[in-house]
Amino acid sequence: MTSRWFQLFKWRAPFLHNEKENTKVADVQSALDTENRQILMVVKHGKLNQQWDVVYKKDWKGEPGTGQWNRDFGMIVNKDMHIISALGSGRYIDFFDGRNMVIKTQNGRRTQLWYFHQHSRTVRNRYNNQSFDIHNKGKGTHMQVYSTSSNWW
Repeated sequence: MTSRWFQLFKWRAPFLHNEKENTKVADVQSALDTENRQILMVVKHGKLNQQWDVVYKKDWKGEPGTGQWNRDFGMIVNKDMHIISALGSGRYIDFFDGRNMVIKTQNGRRTQLWYFHQHSRTVRNRYNNQSFDIHNKGKGTHMQVYSTSSNWW
């Protein structure tokens, strides 16, 4: 069985940080607000193409009950959410070609529906239960979804 390196991600509004490389955040490639534009992990500069909103599927009223909010990671455990670019069109994080993370217009597909998995501390997709991953075991810049492993490096 091949082991994979999975990155820990934290939500610190309005940025989605990579914990290993704390200076890197999720970024819309070339700051272009177009369909299927790739998501990269690059050094934080703070412009709109690195800013996101986390919006939970169900309307949320007030503080969640005990055990639902993970304060360390800034997300509610196992609650459906969309991650939306702050660029003008408000496109959602999705994936393309089965693996590459991109932004797309909201389409109602489960490929745009994410949740925080407490046990592995990963952000996973509802369509295939795969986690945020940085290409080349975290050494690349392209973000992708990949099968979650219990192995951490």
